[in-house]
Amino acid sequence: MPYSAPDDTEDASWLIRVSTTAARPDPNGCRLHRSLAVRPLITPDPPLPFRPQPLEEFAAAPLFAALDLIEHQAWPLARVLRELHETKGVFQRRTAPAHSALLHWTAEALERYLDARADEQEAARAEGLPATTPVRLEWIARTAKRPQRDQRGALQYEHTVWGRRYASADGRVRDLWIPSFGRAKADRSEAEKTAIAHVLAHGAPGPRPRWATAPPVTAAMADPVPERVRVFAFGCADGSVQTVLDWDAQEVPRRFAEHAAPAFHDAATGIERRPGADCVSCKVIGHCSDLRRTPSLWGGVPTTPTRRRRSLSVWDLRLHKDCPAQYHLTRRLRLASLQEEDRATLRGRAVDAWLNERHGACPRTSCRELPGPQDVENWSAGGFDLHGEQAREAAAMLGEHRSLCPLSGLAPQEEVLVQHQVTTYVPELDVVVIATPDLLHTRAGGWIWRETKTSSHHLWEREPLLLRYPQLALGVLMLNAGVLGADPGRSWVEFELLGDGHSVLERIDPSRPEVVDEAREVIAGMAQPLLDDTTYEPRPGRHCASCRARPWCTTGTSYVDERPSHG
Repeated sequence: MPYSAPDDTEDASWLIRVSTTAARPDPNGCRLHRSLAVRPLITPDPPLPFRPQPLEEFAAAPLFAALDLIEHQAWPLARVLRELHETKGVFQRRTAPAHSALLHWTAEALERYLDARADEQEAARAEGLPATTPVRLEWIARTAKRPQRDQRGALQYEHTVWGRRYASADGRVRDLWIPSFGRAKADRSEAEKTAIAHVLAHGAPGPRPRWATAPPVTAAMADPVPERVRVFAFGCADGSVQTVLDWDAQEVPRRFAEHAAPAFHDAATGIERRPGADCVSCKVIGHCSDLRRTPSLWGGVPTTPTRRRRSLSVWDLRLHKDCPAQYHLTRRLRLASLQEEDRATLRGRAVDAWLNERHGACPRTSCRELPGPQDVENWSAGGFDLHGEQAREAAAMLGEHRSLCPLSGLAPQEEVLVQHQVTTYVPELDVVVIATPDLLHTRAGGWIWRETKTSSHHLWEREPLLLRYPQLALGVLMLNAGVLGADPGRSWVEFELLGDGHSVLERIDPSRPEVVDEAREVIAGMAQPLLDDTTYEPRPGRHCASCRARPWCTTGTSYVDERPSHG
């Protein structure tokens, strides 16, 4: 069936410009958003005004700007590092300054990258391969503009790729280096690998395509066509390098047709809507009937000046409450050290993974009727391996859950959703709110929102439950606002705390005004400071010991160094 563009967008849907990331599978993504995103001539409705960010929100931007100065303008490393800190990562660009911790991260990643690249070139020379040098312009594989639309409604296609580009002097070898914020990530789908190889093998150097601009009508193809294409994954956190692919360019077209073409077809033709994180950059959010609108969900006040549309989750709120810098660095910039999570967190993740698998099984069966781990001393779930005391504690928690399992006695016709993303839009704040309860299920015409936590400690009664666990407060507000489409009087939030012999189950009524008022107070008290923040200053505390961004935060590092017992 031919692709049908959304209303009022047909005239602008003829160009399909896809990055290789469009070939990645995204089970939580919105297919309509993706099909609109690869059509750059379709502009947002309503239009999005330019709203500058107070701080840089793309972690790799200062790193790439620094590499551009070294690789294309021959700046020495010392000068670049000095300029990095003096300009706060702006260099010669028109962009927002970087957070101080991002500057430290960039300096470390820059030196690691240069060392890794030099080591790879030395190894390549030892194998008799020609040296590759930096390529300034992006590689773009573009078809000529055709006179009539194809089945996808397209007249022209452009393929692009993100990364650092290198080529041999004779053009026979092309390399691409793709940085990751943590370790090197070589494990990519065949669709994405062949999409990358297609651009390396067939793309011609050209200026970066500007958003919402039409390309030339002529094709852009590599000349000369390379004989060999190589892709390397680079880990900014540890300097690791892994080979993603090393192919003869002649085999790329066959691989592309087999793996990448179907993925791109799916990306360009999807029309199903799925509210979630994609709503933040959606071009037709004002016309989406699937996205619930909940004005005054917690009574927030719009920021001044107005910021770009953002997403918000309870995890965001909790991190920002602990430390604004931690929120900015780990949630917005996605920086993460290689520090392992503490044993309590790993134990909780293993229990969650075990319950998710059980609750999502088909046919549906209550955990009361199923056995726990066969060997309580050594077991795993969801890729989390537990041993000894940690395994015994987690197995005991699973045993406690058996009597609390929400599937016990649940009628077969009721709906059960495991780790289902619930999304709503607060229009006056221009904020997309996303929650992922551990379990949702219907019962007698209402929705039950179950949150499960693990702890070796008893529930502390001196702290209000909604304040201690704000995900419960957000669940109350969403159910009360009818986000799930059910009567709040028939719905409730459940809190299950699993311990070793002290498990509890609390029920919270989202139809009671005093409960809703308390939930609004909790969320407003956490959300407003986050939405208003423009500096994301560190707030040191016990959380610094487990902060994934602490290696680049001088305040957090000093706090932990001065208190070794907190480490």
